[in-house]
Amino acid sequence: MKPQLRPAQAAWLAEIGLDLHWLDVRPIASAAGDAGGAPQPAAAQGGDPAVRGGAADRPSAPAAPALADASVRPAARSPAPSSDQAPAPAIAPGLPLRDADLAALAGMADACRQCVRHQQRLRAVPGAGQADHPYYLIVAEQPGIDDEVAGQPFQGDSGRLLSAMLAAVRLPQADSRYGTYVMKCRALGGREPDAAEIAACAPYLHREIALLQPRWILALGRVAAQAVLGDAADLDALRGAPQRYRQEDGREIPVWVTHQPASLLVRSALKAEAWRDLAGLAQAVRAADPAE
Repeated sequence: MKPQLRPAQAAWLAEIGLDLHWLDVRPIASAAGDAGGAPQPAAAQGGDPAVRGGAADRPSAPAAPALADASVRPAARSPAPSSDQAPAPAIAPGLPLRDADLAALAGMADACRQCVRHQQRLRAVPGAGQADHPYYLIVAEQPGIDDEVAGQPFQGDSGRLLSAMLAAVRLPQADSRYGTYVMKCRALGGREPDAAEIAACAPYLHREIALLQPRWILALGRVAAQAVLGDAADLDALRGAPQRYRQEDGREIPVWVTHQPASLLVRSALKAEAWRDLAGLAQAVRAADPAE
C-alpha cells in the first residue's frame, strides 16, 4: 500500500517541484476521511507582487473563521493528472456557465483545465459566504496555499486582518458578505496571473456576480479591480472613488477598490491608505442607504 500524505504535505511537495507519482505516494482522499483531522493553516492570501513566494505561501496557525455558507460547499479536490490519463475537455464560458448555480460553478472550476494552473493545484478554491444577495461581494486576486488546503477563501492572517478592518471602520452590514477570488486556482510561488489565465477564469467571477447580485463590490488589489471593472488603470487610479460594474442587463453595482490584506501584512505603510479607502466605503454606504 502506498504511503499517504495529508493535503498540506502534498501541496508543499508540489511547491518544491516534486511529483507525487515519482515518490510513489498518494494524497489522502479527503479531509473528512482523515481520522487525524484536516490541518488548519493560516497565512496571507497569495498573489500580490509584494508577497510572492513569501507570506502568501507560508502556513501559520491558527486558521481564520471561514466565510463559508452552508449552502455553498467547496468542490471536491480534482485528481492529480497522470501521463496515462486523458485530459478533461476544456469548459467554455458559454451556455454551461450561464446555466450554473454557485454549487455547479464550484464543481466546474474544480474540473477546469483551461490554463496551466490545473497541473499544479491541489484543488480549486470556490467562493464562500452569504450566498443570498449579500450586501458585499469581496474579490481578491488568487488563493494562497492555506486557502487551497482549506478549500475556502480568506484564510489566515489576511482574512483576520480584513475582518478586523471592516469592523474597525464600522462598515454597515459587514457580516453580510461573500468572498471570492478572480483566479480559482493557486499558482506555485504565488506568481501574479497572466492575461491568458485571467481571461480563462474571469467568466466564473462574472457568473458569481450575476448569481449573487450584491449591493456593493469591494475589490482588493490591482488584479481584482481590473478584472471586475475591465479597466487597465493602475491601482492608485482606481482607489478612493466609487467605480461601477455594469451588468449585461444594464444595471450597475457600485465598486470600491483598495489594497489587498496580503500587501498590508508586509507593507504596513499601506495600512493608512487602506483605512481611508474602507472609511470612504462606509461613508458611501451610509449616504446611499441612510437607514444604515
